[in-house]
Parts: sequence; structure tokens; C-alpha cells
Amino acid sequence: MNPNVTTTLPGPREAAGAAATAASDAAVSDATPPASLRRMGDLVSPYGLVSGAARLPGSPGDPDFPIFTASLGDPGHVLTGHEDWDLGAEHGNFDGAGGDLSPERAALLAVAESLERYSSCARDAGRTRWATAAELGDEAVPLDAWPKLSAAELAAGGHGLVGPDPEAPMRWVRGWSFTRRRPVWVPAVHVWLKNPPEAVGERISHPVSTGCAVHTDVTSAVVNGLLEVVERDSIALTWLQRLRLPRLTVEIDALTPTQRRFVERAANPYVRTRFYDATTDLGIPVIYGVQLADHDPQLAQVVAATCEPDPGDAIAKLHREAASLRIALRHHITNSAGRERSAAAPGEGGEQLVDVVGGAAQAGPLAARDRFSFLLEGEREERPLSALPRPAATDPRTVLDWLLERLHARGCEVVAVDLTTDEARQVGATVVRVAVPQLMPLSFVHRARYLGHPRLYEAPRAMGHPVLDEDEITQLPQPFA
Repeated sequence: MNPNVTTTLPGPREAAGAAATAASDAAVSDATPPASLRRMGDLVSPYGLVSGAARLPGSPGDPDFPIFTASLGDPGHVLTGHEDWDLGAEHGNFDGAGGDLSPERAALLAVAESLERYSSCARDAGRTRWATAAELGDEAVPLDAWPKLSAAELAAGGHGLVGPDPEAPMRWVRGWSFTRRRPVWVPAVHVWLKNPPEAVGERISHPVSTGCAVHTDVTSAVVNGLLEVVERDSIALTWLQRLRLPRLTVEIDALTPTQRRFVERAANPYVRTRFYDATTDLGIPVIYGVQLADHDPQLAQVVAATCEPDPGDAIAKLHREAASLRIALRHHITNSAGRERSAAAPGEGGEQLVDVVGGAAQAGPLAARDRFSFLLEGEREERPLSALPRPAATDPRTVLDWLLERLHARGCEVVAVDLTTDEARQVGATVVRVAVPQLMPLSFVHRARYLGHPRLYEAPRAMGHPVLDEDEITQLPQPFA
């Protein structure tokens, strides 16, 4: 283990479970993380970006992966303009989390995610330009290309947003369009997190982390950010349109040895995972998973989704992310006992705040299982994991070219903005924000779900699914967190 990364072991477990965990951890202890990932440990010290990485205890009955969290503390002490930093869990946990078969790798992944989240909040006023969209013309990504609220959402209010106005001044940041192959201006509200609007015209969207990625290889960072944008598009479409996705079967023998170890570690008599093909008309593989745990009074249903060039990697990643999510949701439920969350009452008055975990916690109890009936019930097509599309190779350059070809074929523009901070450069990393305005965003504000975005209705039709009109879209909060 990197000496700079501190670990805190979880509490006592049943003897058999602890022995199995130790044996499994030992089996992968020789899988030393690459030097590029080990450099993330240099960010950890009592005076560093990350104060430490601690292993989180799981709960009896949950799949047992090493899950770590890396503490950022209060970044408001060092980030200009963030002196009033809000550490409320409903706004999302800015401490990174990491899961893996190897405890060392899991801890370092948590540190890397903390760096990503920190960098995505480190807005630089010196990079911004005040202008209207009309003034910038084709030098900017058009405002009407981005997701927008429907007329009904705007009229209902309670979300603090307005419709896009090309004559309204706002801040813009320089990015790179892979589609136009030249620099473009991007609205600052679509770039940084923790970026309060400074003019009415900027109140067109709530900041989200979608598309932020960190990697020591620039191309890999762009690929990872782009994959997340595609993943979140599918998640939003699946839930809002209640898509009856095909069921996926996983052929264990077709997986690589490492992928099989994730599946074997997740094997559990108490928790079962159903996989669905959530690949959209983009032709980029997305896997949607629903974890069912009939014994669990709080988390009988948990959803996760992943998008990877190799669908086998997506299965492995979904298992470890679901394990991390179960821990995070239990923590949220325990700490929010007795308090009302905004997602629980989307129709009540007052302005609704961002609530990243409220919808998932609300969908957890067994009594809420009927919310997932469109996935769990009824006849549906089944297809093998091997049937999902994939690029010819998984090297970053090949994957990026493959992704761009498919997105451009659907009329999408792909834009990336460099968010690299000094701390990232110190460990040889690049941080980016990737955006594809034409895709559907994942919203954690129930009153602002961007129901006016054309893709919400065009994509299901292109995929051969029935299309729900706006007044038929589910009123249930998003269960993904």
C-alpha cells in the first residue's frame, strides 16, 4: 500500500465472511496498480489535497468489495469564491469513492475521484468571457442545442431556472469541439460545479458532475468523460420514458479472468442483480442494473448503470459501484432519519434544491418495488452480453474515434473543456469536462427534468419503443444516485 494512503479497516464481520474477504483480497494483492495511479497517493497527507483514504464498513448480506472514501475536507478554505461551501449530503458527496478487488487500487481510485471533484469546482474567473450567445454567433455552442425545461416546467416554477435567451449576457469558457475541430465557447454554467449564476441568463441549468473525468492520459480522460455522458443519457431516458429494456444474460465463460473475479465476488445469496441492455440509438453499450434484496428493509432495490467499450468491464464496474452505492445510501438514510427530503415531495411549494440521493433512498424499501415493474415484470427480449456493440480495440485512441463516429452519425456535437488544476498537474493528471448538448441530462431536481429536450421523445422512437408524451412521463423521482 502506498505509505501516503491511510486505511481504516471496517468493523468486525462474521468469521466466515471475514475469512472469505481476506482470502479474496490476498488473491489480488499482487495486482500492483500502475505507476500513474500510484502517483495519486502523493496527494494524500495531513496538509495535502486529500487528508486520508478510509475503508468503509459494509453491511451483513451486502456484496463485499473493498470500498474506500478519500476526504477533501472543506475545499472552501482554498478555492476562491467558495468561502460559503455547503457540505450538505443532498448536494452530493464531494469526497471521492473507489471500489475494486484490490484494497490499494480502491483507495487510490478514491483519491483520483476526489481530485476530479475538486478540479471540477475550481472555477477560474480569468478564463471566462462575458457575452451574449448572439454576440458570439457560431463561435459558441448554440444555447438552443442544450437541454431545456418544457414550457410547463417553466410555468410551474420552484426550480430557479429560466429559458435560454440568446440576448442575455453570461459567462463563457473556451473549449474544444471534436465535431468542428476547433475551439468553441461553452456556457460556464455547463462547465464547473459549485458555480452559482452571476446573471439571470445563466439560470438555464443546474450544475452536474456528468462528463467530468481525470486520467494521466489525456485521451483516456476524454473517453471516460464521454462514456459517462452517454451513460447518463441512457439512465434518464430509461426512467422518464419507462423503457422496457431487453434482459441481458451474462456468459461467465466469455469474461476475462479479472471480470470473472468481480462477478464471483458479487455472488451473494441475499442480493441478486438483473442486467438490462440500455444501449440507445447511439449504438454505444450501456448496461442498466437493478439489485434486488428481499431481506433488506431499506435497500430492497438499488439501481446502477455503466458504459464501457468492453461490456464485460461494464458488468465488473456495475458490481463494484453498486456495492459502493449501498454503503452511501445507508449512510444517507441513517443521517437523514426524521427529516424530509425535497425529492419526497416534488409537488409541494417552495424552491426545490438539488437532491442527489433522495430519490434513490425513497425507491429503496420493498414497498416501492412496483416503481420498477416496467423492468421487472412482463415478457421481454433476452440477449447475451456478447451481442452488445463494441469497438475493434480498447486502446483510448480507437475508442475515442469509435465514439465520435457514432455520436456524429446522430447529429451530436462533442465538446471538452480542460479543468486541470495545479494539484492535478503535480501528479501528471489531466481533468476534463466533456459535454454533448444533444443528449439527455440526468437531473436531481425533480421539478427541472428538462422535459423540453427533443431527445427525450426522439430517442425512444428511434429505438423502437413507445413514446410517452410529456404529461405521461413518470412523476416518480429518479432512483439513480
